[in-house]
Amino acid sequence: MKTVKLTRAQYKALQHLSRKDINTIRRHPQLVSAARDLLKACRKVVKRVETLSEYASRRKRRTAYKKIVAVCEKAIERAAR
Repeated sequence: MKTVKLTRAQYKALQHLSRKDINTIRRHPQLVSAARDLLKACRKVVKRVETLSEYASRRKRRTAYKKIVAVCEKAIERAAR
């Protein structure tokens, strides 16, 4: 059996996973990279929404929402591959 060195954060994250989760990751390792892409997209969306002014014009909000949708669609597309 292979021995892998882990950081504390990685070890804690692995402790929260069930055997079923670990087996799924072993069978489909691409899920991890897809999850990272989705997480990155979510962070971008949160940042964009927070920077949007409360009193922004309708046009600015519409533009921001279009950009948010584009980021989300791109992340979902990557995850679907």
